[in-house]
Amino acid sequence: MSALTALSDQNVYGVTYASLGPYGLHFESELAIQRPDGGLTRLAMPTPISERQAISEAVCNALTE
Repeated sequence: MSALTALSDQNVYGVTYASLGPYGLHFESELAIQRPDGGLTRLAMPTPISERQAISEAVCNALTE
């Protein structure tokens, strides 16, 4: 069984946090894997460009309304 197959059999979630600071938006993303004991393993990962663009657009639209 490959690592990818092992992960696909579990509850795996991508989570992105965005914060607005004095220098603009800051992004942090992580992969959250639910372990069989109910706990979570969290791994840092790069935020996809498409996700950065979508969040930036949503924030800009909210600020101009």
